[in-house]
Amino acid sequence: MKTRQYTIIILFILITVGLSIYSLTGNFDDLDVNEAPKGAKNDSNDESFFKVVDYYLVDKSKPFLQLESSELTISQENSVVVATNPVGVIYRHNEKGEEEDPINFKAKHSQATLKASKLYLKDEVEVDMANTNMKSNDMTIFDNGRHLQAVGNVRTNSFDPNTNDQILINSLSAIYRPHEQFFEYQKSVKGEIHRKRKYEENVSFTTDLLTLEGAKSEVEMKGNVTFKKGNLDASSNQGTVFLENYNKKLKYYSLSDDVRLQETLVVGPKTVIRKAFSEKLEGLISEKKVILTGLPKVFQEKDVIKGNRITIHENVETVEVDDANTNITLEGDKKNKQSKE
Repeated sequence: MKTRQYTIIILFILITVGLSIYSLTGNFDDLDVNEAPKGAKNDSNDESFFKVVDYYLVDKSKPFLQLESSELTISQENSVVVATNPVGVIYRHNEKGEEEDPINFKAKHSQATLKASKLYLKDEVEVDMANTNMKSNDMTIFDNGRHLQAVGNVRTNSFDPNTNDQILINSLSAIYRPHEQFFEYQKSVKGEIHRKRKYEENVSFTTDLLTLEGAKSEVEMKGNVTFKKGNLDASSNQGTVFLENYNKKLKYYSLSDDVRLQETLVVGPKTVIRKAFSEKLEGLISEKKVILTGLPKVFQEKDVIKGNRITIHENVETVEVDDANTNITLEGDKKNKQSKE
């Protein structure tokens, strides 16, 4: 009898111990999912809150999002992850599933909507990609990292993949599509292009709307365009910079629609201000000349030059006129005037 009682007691103790160990391993199917793990707490039945955490997300068996943050809140129902001081990576893949350059990011605050594959970044936002660093007040990254939209004090520092030119652009808002190397900047756009060789001239510009296509190495500007290179200042309503043509005998930049040009020449002891007006301007940096067409006019001291096509040589008083209708006062003989019709 006693042996039987002892056996029952021992079995009871073994079952109790076994159940305790099993429950501690977290393998109970009916474990309360709303119970917060150690080091975390729940503000509601849906949200989990963590401090100093690494978060990873996999989409279709491929890594999609990784971030570290000082605080993290996860809403299971809405698939929303809210982070404070996030630093992380968005892993990108093309339509064939091949891995592309990732997007590294950091900000003061972020919110990831997992169902829509969107990441909202706010305050002191900075992202880094292969050829581009972009900063702004707010930024949205969506379509699995294929599309970025930045708002507020946007600043980009990028390198053209074909020429390795450094391109610095500021604006109030911008759109960037990394796969296409396509940028669009809007409102109060200011930019500079720095050549890789220090002795080569840089250019700067402002406009209302600017697009940059890395595949074509072209910069397009529309609305209130200004362009500056050395002593030459110009303005128009539209403009283009052809980055690959810097050292070629082709136009490197062109302006059109109400072109105004001003150049400061230093000729010996004197300074000459040359002004020009036309409908179109083409600049050939390799030959240091500017070609004006579309009823061009050039004013140089007391000289007024008109023609169908006028070529200005930079930093030189020489002006070439084709099919001229010209009224020139020559410096050597102010009384001698030429008129051709």
